[in-house]
Amino acid sequence: MALKYLHINEKHHKMQLLISHQQVITLKNFLTELLRDEVLVINTNLGLEIYYESTYDCTQILKDTFAIVACKKCKTEDRYRFFSFQNEHEIQQFMNASMLKLAGMPLFKSYTKSMLRQLNLQFESHRKLIGKLLQIWHKISRTTDSKETTSTKIQSFKKDFQAIYINNIENEALKRLFTEMLEKKHLN
Repeated sequence: MALKYLHINEKHHKMQLLISHQQVITLKNFLTELLRDEVLVINTNLGLEIYYESTYDCTQILKDTFAIVACKKCKTEDRYRFFSFQNEHEIQQFMNASMLKLAGMPLFKSYTKSMLRQLNLQFESHRKLIGKLLQIWHKISRTTDSKETTSTKIQSFKKDFQAIYINNIENEALKRLFTEMLEKKHLN
C-alpha cells in the first residue's frame, strides 16, 4: 500500500487552526474506522495534514468527511484548498518545496514545534506512518542544497524528528545503538 497525503488549508489564510482539537479527534476516529487502517492527522496554523496508506485514492472521502466536521453551512471548495498526493515521491516533492519556502519565514519554528509535538503524542498509535514520514525527511534533508540557514533549519527539524522515533524505542540496547550511530554519522 502506498502512503498518501491530503493537505488542506484556507484560501484566505488566518493564523489559527482550521478545526479544533476535538474535531481532529472526531475526524481521525471516523477516518480510521472508514479506512480500516492508521490515519495520522496533524493540525497546525498552516493547515490540516492527513496521512494514510491505501491502494485506493481516498481524497474525495477525506474531503467529504472534512466538510462534515469542519463547516456545516459552507462549501468547502469555496473556503479551502485541497492538495492530494498519491505516493511518497509526490509527498516528498511537495514537502521539500513547502519546507524550503517555510524555512525562510519567521513561523518555521512554531510550525515545526507544533508538528513535532503532535507526532510525539501520536507515535505509539501511528508508528508505521511516522516511520514512513521519517524516511521521506531523510530524502528531503539529503537533497536540500539551498541557502545554508534554510538547510540548517531543515536539518535541525530532521534531527528533532529522528529523536521522536528513537526516544520511543522500548529496547534500550537498540535505542543506544541508534543514538551512537547518529552521533558517529554527524561527526564524519
